[in-house]
Amino acid sequence: MSVAERVRTITKLAIPICVALGSTLMMSVVDLAMVGRLGTDVVAAVGLCVFSNTLVLAIVKGIAPAVQGLVARRRGEGSSEPECLPLNGGLALAVLLGAPVSLLAYLGTPLLFALVSSDPAVTRVGVPFLQALYMGVIGVGMNNAFQGHWAGRERPKVYMAIVLFMNCVNVVLNYALIFGHFGAPALGATGAAIATVVAIYAGVLANLVVNAAQFGGHALAARPDLPLMGRIFKLGVFSTMQEFFFSLGFVVLFWMIGQVGTQELAAANVLVRTTIVLTLLALSLGMASATLVSKAVGEGDLDGASRWGWDAGRLGVVAITLLGLPIVLFPRPFLSLFLADAHTLAIAVAPLRIVALTAGAYSLIYIFAYTLYSVGDGKRVMKISFLAQWAFFLPAVWVVGPYLRYGLFQIWLVTAVYGALATSLITAVWADGKWKQIKI
Repeated sequence: MSVAERVRTITKLAIPICVALGSTLMMSVVDLAMVGRLGTDVVAAVGLCVFSNTLVLAIVKGIAPAVQGLVARRRGEGSSEPECLPLNGGLALAVLLGAPVSLLAYLGTPLLFALVSSDPAVTRVGVPFLQALYMGVIGVGMNNAFQGHWAGRERPKVYMAIVLFMNCVNVVLNYALIFGHFGAPALGATGAAIATVVAIYAGVLANLVVNAAQFGGHALAARPDLPLMGRIFKLGVFSTMQEFFFSLGFVVLFWMIGQVGTQELAAANVLVRTTIVLTLLALSLGMASATLVSKAVGEGDLDGASRWGWDAGRLGVVAITLLGLPIVLFPRPFLSLFLADAHTLAIAVAPLRIVALTAGAYSLIYIFAYTLYSVGDGKRVMKISFLAQWAFFLPAVWVVGPYLRYGLFQIWLVTAVYGALATSLITAVWADGKWKQIKI
Protein backbone atom coordinates (compact mmCIF):
# COMPACT_ATOMS: atom_id res chain seq x y z
CA MET A 1 0.00 0.00 0.00
CA SER A 2 1.40 3.38 -1.04
CA VAL A 3 1.78 6.32 1.33
CA ALA A 4 -1.09 8.13 -0.41
CA GLU A 5 -3.36 5.11 0.06
CA ARG A 6 -2.41 4.85 3.70
CA VAL A 7 -3.14 8.54 4.25
CA ARG A 8 -6.54 8.11 2.57
CA THR A 9 -7.32 5.15 4.83
CA ILE A 10 -6.38 7.10 7.96
CA THR A 11 -8.35 10.15 6.82
CA LYS A 12 -11.41 8.05 6.00
CA LEU A 13 -11.48 6.80 9.59
CA ALA A 14 -10.51 10.10 11.25
CA ILE A 15 -12.87 12.58 9.58
CA PRO A 16 -16.17 11.11 10.88
CA ILE A 17 -14.66 10.91 14.37
CA CYS A 18 -13.52 14.54 14.10
CA VAL A 19 -17.03 15.59 13.04
CA ALA A 20 -18.49 13.77 16.05
CA LEU A 21 -16.03 15.34 18.49
CA GLY A 22 -16.48 18.76 16.93
CA SER A 23 -20.27 18.56 17.14
CA THR A 24 -20.04 17.65 20.81
CA LEU A 25 -17.80 20.67 21.43
CA MET A 26 -20.28 22.88 19.60
CA MET A 27 -23.07 21.39 21.70
CA SER A 28 -21.29 22.51 24.86
CA VAL A 29 -21.16 26.05 23.43
CA VAL A 30 -24.89 25.94 22.62
CA ASP A 31 -25.61 24.67 26.15
CA LEU A 32 -23.65 27.55 27.64
CA ALA A 33 -25.39 30.08 25.39
CA MET A 34 -28.84 28.84 26.43
CA VAL A 35 -27.99 28.67 30.12
CA GLY A 36 -26.27 32.07 29.89
CA ARG A 37 -29.64 33.73 29.42
CA LEU A 38 -30.54 32.73 32.98
CA GLY A 39 -27.94 34.98 34.65
CA THR A 40 -24.38 35.19 35.91
CA ASP A 41 -24.97 32.99 38.97
CA VAL A 42 -26.22 30.22 36.73
CA VAL A 43 -23.22 30.47 34.40
CA ALA A 44 -20.84 30.33 37.38
CA ALA A 45 -22.63 27.30 38.81
CA VAL A 46 -22.64 25.48 35.47
CA GLY A 47 -18.92 26.15 35.02
CA LEU A 48 -18.13 24.50 38.35
CA CYS A 49 -20.45 21.60 37.57
CA VAL A 50 -19.07 20.84 34.12
CA PHE A 51 -15.54 20.54 35.46
CA SER A 52 -16.62 18.40 38.44
CA ASN A 53 -18.54 16.13 36.10
CA THR A 54 -15.49 15.80 33.83
CA LEU A 55 -13.41 14.51 36.74
CA VAL A 56 -16.03 11.88 37.57
CA LEU A 57 -16.43 10.84 33.93
CA ALA A 58 -12.70 10.11 33.84
CA ILE A 59 -13.59 6.89 35.71
CA VAL A 60 -15.19 5.45 32.54
CA LYS A 61 -12.95 7.23 30.02
CA GLY A 62 -10.61 4.29 29.52
CA ILE A 63 -13.35 1.94 28.32
CA ALA A 64 -13.23 3.37 24.77
CA PRO A 65 -9.55 2.70 23.90
CA ALA A 66 -9.67 -0.65 25.72
CA VAL A 67 -12.65 -1.96 23.74
CA GLN A 68 -11.30 -0.46 20.52
CA GLY A 69 -7.92 -2.11 20.93
CA LEU A 70 -9.45 -5.52 21.68
CA VAL A 71 -11.93 -5.37 18.79
CA ALA A 72 -9.30 -4.35 16.23
CA ARG A 73 -6.73 -6.85 17.57
CA ARG A 74 -9.21 -9.75 17.43
CA ARG A 75 -10.23 -8.79 13.90
CA GLY A 76 -6.60 -8.85 12.86
CA GLU A 77 -6.09 -12.24 14.50
CA GLY A 78 -9.18 -13.67 12.78
CA SER A 79 -10.55 -14.63 16.21
CA SER A 80 -13.49 -17.00 16.47
CA GLU A 81 -14.81 -15.19 19.56
CA PRO A 82 -18.32 -13.72 19.32
CA GLU A 83 -18.00 -10.39 17.52
CA CYS A 84 -19.60 -8.34 20.29
CA LEU A 85 -17.79 -9.95 23.21
CA PRO A 86 -15.39 -7.01 23.90
CA LEU A 87 -18.31 -4.61 23.53
CA ASN A 88 -20.37 -6.52 26.06
CA GLY A 89 -17.44 -6.55 28.44
CA GLY A 90 -17.17 -2.78 28.11
CA LEU A 91 -20.90 -2.33 28.71
CA ALA A 92 -20.76 -4.49 31.82
CA LEU A 93 -17.74 -2.59 33.13
CA ALA A 94 -19.52 0.72 32.52
CA VAL A 95 -22.33 -0.43 34.81
CA LEU A 96 -20.02 -1.92 37.45
CA LEU A 97 -17.88 1.21 37.64
CA GLY A 98 -20.52 3.82 36.90
CA ALA A 99 -23.21 2.77 39.38
CA PRO A 100 -21.23 3.19 42.63
CA VAL A 101 -19.42 6.27 41.33
CA SER A 102 -22.74 7.92 40.37
CA LEU A 103 -24.21 7.20 43.79
CA LEU A 104 -21.22 8.49 45.74
CA ALA A 105 -20.92 11.60 43.57
CA TYR A 106 -24.65 12.32 43.90
CA LEU A 107 -24.54 12.07 47.68
CA GLY A 108 -21.34 14.13 47.89
CA THR A 109 -22.51 17.04 45.72
CA PRO A 110 -23.78 19.26 48.59
CA LEU A 111 -20.44 18.83 50.39
CA LEU A 112 -18.52 19.70 47.22
CA PHE A 113 -20.37 22.98 46.79
CA ALA A 114 -19.93 23.80 50.47
CA LEU A 115 -16.18 23.57 49.86
CA VAL A 116 -15.83 25.38 46.51
CA SER A 117 -18.53 28.06 46.60
CA SER A 118 -19.47 30.62 49.23
CA ASP A 119 -22.30 32.08 47.14
CA PRO A 120 -25.72 30.66 48.16
CA ALA A 121 -27.16 31.51 44.73
CA VAL A 122 -24.47 29.47 42.96
CA THR A 123 -24.98 26.56 45.37
CA ARG A 124 -28.75 26.64 44.94
CA VAL A 125 -28.39 26.24 41.18
CA GLY A 126 -25.34 24.00 41.14
CA VAL A 127 -26.35 21.19 43.48
CA PRO A 128 -29.43 19.92 41.57
CA PHE A 129 -27.67 20.58 38.23
CA LEU A 130 -24.64 18.46 39.12
CA GLN A 131 -26.70 15.73 40.77
CA ALA A 132 -28.70 15.40 37.55
CA LEU A 133 -25.50 15.20 35.47
CA TYR A 134 -24.13 12.42 37.64
CA MET A 135 -27.07 10.24 36.62
CA GLY A 136 -25.49 10.02 33.18
CA VAL A 137 -22.18 8.43 34.21
CA ILE A 138 -23.30 4.88 33.38
CA GLY A 139 -24.67 6.03 30.03
CA VAL A 140 -21.41 7.81 29.16
CA GLY A 141 -19.47 4.65 29.97
CA MET A 142 -21.78 2.57 27.77
CA ASN A 143 -21.47 5.05 24.90
CA ASN A 144 -17.69 4.91 25.34
CA ALA A 145 -17.86 1.14 24.91
CA PHE A 146 -19.86 1.56 21.71
CA GLN A 147 -17.42 4.24 20.51
CA GLY A 148 -14.55 1.78 20.87
CA HIS A 149 -16.63 -0.97 19.24
CA TRP A 150 -17.51 1.04 16.12
CA ALA A 151 -14.04 2.53 15.78
CA GLY A 152 -12.41 -0.88 16.20
CA ARG A 153 -14.65 -2.28 13.47
CA GLU A 154 -13.72 0.62 11.17
CA ARG A 155 -17.29 1.94 11.22
CA PRO A 156 -16.75 5.51 12.45
CA LYS A 157 -19.70 6.85 10.43
CA VAL A 158 -22.05 4.93 12.73
CA TYR A 159 -20.43 6.57 15.75
CA MET A 160 -20.67 9.98 14.06
CA ALA A 161 -24.35 9.58 13.17
CA ILE A 162 -25.31 8.55 16.69
CA VAL A 163 -23.39 11.44 18.26
CA LEU A 164 -25.13 13.89 15.90
CA PHE A 165 -28.47 12.33 16.86
CA MET A 166 -27.66 12.75 20.56
CA ASN A 167 -26.75 16.39 20.07
CA CYS A 168 -30.00 17.07 18.21
CA VAL A 169 -31.96 15.49 21.07
CA ASN A 170 -30.01 17.62 23.52
CA VAL A 171 -30.75 20.87 21.68
CA VAL A 172 -34.50 20.21 21.47
CA LEU A 173 -34.76 19.14 25.11
CA ASN A 174 -32.66 22.10 26.23
CA TYR A 175 -35.08 24.48 24.56
CA ALA A 176 -38.04 22.67 26.10
CA LEU A 177 -36.80 22.06 29.64
CA ILE A 178 -34.78 25.23 30.28
CA PHE A 179 -37.45 27.67 29.13
CA GLY A 180 -40.66 25.62 29.42
CA HIS A 181 -41.59 25.19 25.74
CA PHE A 182 -43.66 22.43 24.09
CA GLY A 183 -45.70 22.04 27.28
CA ALA A 184 -42.67 21.10 29.40
CA PRO A 185 -41.98 22.72 32.78
CA ALA A 186 -39.41 25.54 32.88
CA LEU A 187 -36.66 23.93 34.97
CA GLY A 188 -33.87 26.42 34.27
CA ALA A 189 -30.33 25.09 34.58
CA THR A 190 -31.51 21.76 35.97
CA GLY A 191 -33.48 21.33 32.77
CA ALA A 192 -30.24 21.59 30.79
CA ALA A 193 -28.67 18.84 32.90
CA ILE A 194 -31.72 16.60 32.48
CA ALA A 195 -31.65 17.22 28.73
CA THR A 196 -28.01 16.16 28.61
CA VAL A 197 -28.66 12.95 30.54
CA VAL A 198 -31.68 12.02 28.43
CA ALA A 199 -29.63 12.61 25.27
CA ILE A 200 -26.88 10.34 26.65
CA TYR A 201 -29.30 7.46 27.20
CA ALA A 202 -30.95 8.14 23.84
CA GLY A 203 -27.50 7.52 22.40
CA VAL A 204 -27.21 4.24 24.31
CA LEU A 205 -30.59 3.15 22.93
CA ALA A 206 -29.62 4.15 19.39
CA ASN A 207 -26.37 2.21 19.69
CA LEU A 208 -28.22 -0.87 20.91
CA VAL A 209 -30.70 -0.68 18.02
CA VAL A 210 -28.03 -0.19 15.35
CA ASN A 211 -25.86 -2.92 16.85
CA ALA A 212 -28.79 -5.35 16.87
CA ALA A 213 -29.51 -4.50 13.23
CA GLN A 214 -25.86 -5.17 12.34
CA PHE A 215 -25.20 -8.31 14.37
CA GLY A 216 -28.64 -9.63 15.26
CA GLY A 217 -30.62 -9.52 18.48
CA HIS A 218 -28.39 -12.21 19.96
CA ALA A 219 -25.38 -9.87 19.97
CA LEU A 220 -25.76 -8.97 23.64
CA ALA A 221 -26.16 -12.63 24.62
CA ALA A 222 -22.39 -13.19 24.48
CA ARG A 223 -21.36 -13.04 28.12
CA PRO A 224 -17.91 -11.70 28.96
CA ASP A 225 -15.98 -13.73 31.51
CA LEU A 226 -13.92 -12.31 34.35
CA PRO A 227 -10.57 -12.59 32.52
CA LEU A 228 -11.95 -10.49 29.66
CA MET A 229 -13.35 -7.93 32.09
CA GLY A 230 -9.96 -7.83 33.75
CA ARG A 231 -8.23 -7.20 30.41
CA ILE A 232 -10.58 -4.33 29.58
CA PHE A 233 -10.05 -2.83 33.02
CA LYS A 234 -6.27 -3.23 32.77
CA LEU A 235 -6.18 -1.64 29.32
CA GLY A 236 -8.39 1.26 30.37
CA VAL A 237 -7.24 2.04 33.90
CA PHE A 238 -4.13 3.99 32.88
CA SER A 239 -6.13 6.13 30.44
CA THR A 240 -8.60 6.80 33.25
CA MET A 241 -5.85 7.81 35.67
CA GLN A 242 -4.17 10.03 33.09
CA GLU A 243 -7.44 11.78 32.24
CA PHE A 244 -8.23 12.40 35.91
CA PHE A 245 -4.86 13.89 36.84
CA PHE A 246 -4.61 15.83 33.58
CA SER A 247 -8.01 17.47 34.18
CA LEU A 248 -7.16 18.15 37.82
CA GLY A 249 -3.90 19.71 36.70
CA PHE A 250 -5.77 22.24 34.62
CA VAL A 251 -7.75 23.32 37.65
CA VAL A 252 -4.48 23.96 39.46
CA LEU A 253 -3.16 25.81 36.39
CA PHE A 254 -6.17 28.11 36.25
CA TRP A 255 -5.93 28.74 39.99
CA MET A 256 -2.27 29.78 39.66
CA ILE A 257 -2.96 32.02 36.64
CA GLY A 258 -5.80 33.56 38.63
CA GLN A 259 -3.19 34.56 41.26
CA VAL A 260 -1.38 36.54 38.55
CA GLY A 261 -4.47 38.46 37.48
CA THR A 262 -8.09 38.27 36.35
CA GLN A 263 -7.28 39.45 32.83
CA GLU A 264 -4.60 36.79 32.53
CA LEU A 265 -7.13 34.18 33.65
CA ALA A 266 -9.66 35.32 31.04
CA ALA A 267 -7.02 35.21 28.31
CA ALA A 268 -5.82 31.76 29.47
CA ASN A 269 -9.37 30.44 29.19
CA VAL A 270 -9.44 31.41 25.50
CA LEU A 271 -5.97 29.93 24.92
CA VAL A 272 -6.93 26.59 26.46
CA ARG A 273 -10.18 26.41 24.49
CA THR A 274 -8.28 27.16 21.28
CA THR A 275 -5.85 24.37 22.12
CA ILE A 276 -8.76 21.98 22.63
CA VAL A 277 -10.21 22.84 19.21
CA LEU A 278 -6.85 22.32 17.49
CA THR A 279 -6.38 18.94 19.21
CA LEU A 280 -9.72 17.55 18.02
CA LEU A 281 -8.10 16.39 14.78
CA ALA A 282 -5.21 14.89 16.74
CA LEU A 283 -7.61 12.89 18.91
CA SER A 284 -9.44 11.71 15.78
CA LEU A 285 -6.18 10.64 14.14
CA GLY A 286 -5.22 8.87 17.37
CA MET A 287 -8.42 6.83 17.27
CA ALA A 288 -7.88 5.99 13.59
CA SER A 289 -4.27 5.02 14.30
CA ALA A 290 -5.34 2.84 17.25
CA THR A 291 -7.62 0.76 15.05
CA LEU A 292 -5.15 0.31 12.20
CA VAL A 293 -2.18 -0.39 14.49
CA SER A 294 -4.08 -2.88 16.66
CA LYS A 295 -5.44 -4.70 13.62
CA ALA A 296 -1.98 -4.92 12.04
CA VAL A 297 -0.49 -6.28 15.27
CA GLY A 298 -3.23 -8.91 15.33
CA GLU A 299 -2.30 -9.88 11.76
CA GLY A 300 1.34 -10.21 12.81
CA ASP A 301 2.45 -7.29 10.62
CA LEU A 302 4.48 -5.44 13.24
CA ASP A 303 6.36 -3.27 10.75
CA GLY A 304 3.07 -2.30 9.13
CA ALA A 305 1.64 -1.43 12.54
CA SER A 306 4.54 0.92 13.20
CA ARG A 307 4.09 2.57 9.79
CA TRP A 308 0.40 3.24 10.49
CA GLY A 309 1.34 5.11 13.65
CA TRP A 310 4.06 7.16 11.99
CA ASP A 311 1.81 8.00 9.04
CA ALA A 312 -0.95 9.20 11.38
CA GLY A 313 1.61 11.28 13.29
CA ARG A 314 3.01 12.93 10.16
CA LEU A 315 -0.49 13.67 8.90
CA GLY A 316 -1.38 15.28 12.24
CA VAL A 317 1.73 17.46 12.34
CA VAL A 318 1.18 18.79 8.81
CA ALA A 319 -2.61 19.23 8.94
CA ILE A 320 -2.79 20.87 12.37
CA THR A 321 0.14 23.18 11.62
CA LEU A 322 -1.70 24.36 8.50
CA LEU A 323 -4.89 24.85 10.53
CA GLY A 324 -2.98 26.99 12.99
CA LEU A 325 -1.33 29.26 10.40
CA PRO A 326 -4.29 31.69 10.01
CA ILE A 327 -4.28 32.16 13.80
CA VAL A 328 -0.53 32.86 13.74
CA LEU A 329 -0.98 35.46 10.99
CA PHE A 330 -4.17 37.07 12.28
CA PRO A 331 -4.34 36.57 16.07
CA ARG A 332 -6.14 39.81 16.92
CA PRO A 333 -9.25 39.26 14.75
CA PHE A 334 -9.48 35.73 16.18
CA LEU A 335 -9.16 36.89 19.80
CA SER A 336 -11.67 39.70 19.26
CA LEU A 337 -14.35 37.03 18.84
CA PHE A 338 -13.93 36.12 22.52
CA LEU A 339 -12.29 39.08 24.28
CA ALA A 340 -13.66 42.63 24.37
CA ASP A 341 -11.15 44.20 26.75
CA ALA A 342 -8.20 45.71 24.84
CA HIS A 343 -5.55 44.89 27.44
CA THR A 344 -6.73 41.28 27.86
CA LEU A 345 -6.64 40.83 24.08
CA ALA A 346 -3.16 42.36 23.87
CA ILE A 347 -1.60 40.04 26.45
CA ALA A 348 -3.13 37.01 24.70
CA VAL A 349 -1.64 37.69 21.24
CA ALA A 350 1.87 36.28 21.75
CA PRO A 351 0.72 33.21 23.76
CA LEU A 352 -1.90 32.47 21.09
CA ARG A 353 0.82 32.47 18.44
CA ILE A 354 2.76 29.97 20.56
CA VAL A 355 -0.33 27.75 20.76
CA ALA A 356 -0.94 27.85 17.01
CA LEU A 357 2.71 27.35 16.05
CA THR A 358 3.26 24.34 18.33
CA ALA A 359 -0.11 22.56 18.08
CA GLY A 360 0.95 20.54 15.04
CA ALA A 361 4.11 19.14 16.61
CA TYR A 362 2.41 18.56 19.94
CA SER A 363 -0.39 16.59 18.24
CA LEU A 364 1.97 13.61 18.44
CA ILE A 365 1.19 13.44 22.17
CA TYR A 366 -2.47 12.69 21.51
CA ILE A 367 -1.97 10.48 18.45
CA PHE A 368 0.67 8.21 19.96
CA ALA A 369 -0.80 8.23 23.48
CA TYR A 370 -4.24 7.02 22.37
CA THR A 371 -2.66 4.39 20.15
CA LEU A 372 -0.41 3.18 22.96
CA TYR A 373 -3.38 2.90 25.32
CA SER A 374 -5.19 0.70 22.82
CA VAL A 375 -2.23 -1.69 22.36
CA GLY A 376 -1.69 -2.10 26.10
CA ASP A 377 1.25 0.26 26.75
CA GLY A 378 -0.74 2.80 28.72
CA LYS A 379 1.27 2.51 31.94
CA ARG A 380 4.30 4.25 30.46
CA VAL A 381 2.13 6.93 28.88
CA MET A 382 0.39 7.63 32.19
CA LYS A 383 3.71 7.91 34.03
CA ILE A 384 5.09 10.38 31.48
CA SER A 385 1.92 12.46 31.50
CA PHE A 386 1.76 12.61 35.29
CA LEU A 387 5.44 13.39 35.87
CA ALA A 388 5.71 15.95 33.07
CA GLN A 389 2.63 17.80 34.32
CA TRP A 390 2.91 17.49 38.10
CA ALA A 391 6.69 17.28 38.62
CA PHE A 392 7.72 19.85 36.01
CA PHE A 393 4.95 21.93 34.43
CA LEU A 394 2.81 22.96 37.40
CA PRO A 395 5.76 23.73 39.73
CA ALA A 396 7.41 25.75 36.92
CA VAL A 397 4.21 27.73 36.33
CA TRP A 398 3.98 28.50 40.04
CA VAL A 399 7.56 29.80 40.08
CA VAL A 400 7.17 31.88 36.92
CA GLY A 401 3.68 33.13 37.73
CA PRO A 402 2.60 33.58 41.38
CA TYR A 403 6.15 33.54 42.82
CA LEU A 404 8.18 35.65 40.36
CA ARG A 405 5.12 37.58 39.14
CA TYR A 406 5.86 37.22 35.44
CA GLY A 407 2.99 37.49 32.97
CA LEU A 408 0.98 35.26 30.67
CA PHE A 409 3.59 35.19 27.91
CA GLN A 410 6.23 33.73 30.22
CA ILE A 411 3.73 31.20 31.58
CA TRP A 412 2.96 30.08 28.02
CA LEU A 413 6.66 29.72 27.29
CA VAL A 414 6.70 27.22 30.16
CA THR A 415 3.67 25.55 28.56
CA ALA A 416 5.59 25.28 25.28
CA VAL A 417 8.57 23.66 27.02
CA TYR A 418 6.22 21.24 28.79
CA GLY A 419 4.62 20.34 25.46
CA ALA A 420 8.01 19.75 23.85
CA LEU A 421 9.09 17.53 26.76
CA ALA A 422 5.90 15.45 26.72
CA THR A 423 5.99 15.14 22.92
CA SER A 424 9.61 13.93 22.96
CA LEU A 425 8.99 11.35 25.69
CA ILE A 426 5.74 9.96 24.23
CA THR A 427 7.29 9.78 20.74
CA ALA A 428 10.28 7.93 22.22
CA VAL A 429 7.93 5.34 23.75
CA TRP A 430 6.32 4.81 20.36
CA ALA A 431 9.68 4.63 18.59
CA ASP A 432 11.22 2.01 20.90
CA GLY A 433 8.62 -0.52 19.71
CA LYS A 434 8.19 -2.37 23.01
CA TRP A 435 4.42 -2.08 22.54
CA LYS A 436 4.67 -4.58 19.66
CA GLN A 437 5.29 -7.45 22.09
CA ILE A 438 2.37 -6.77 24.44
CA LYS A 439 -0.40 -9.38 24.45
CA ILE A 440 -3.97 -8.25 25.16
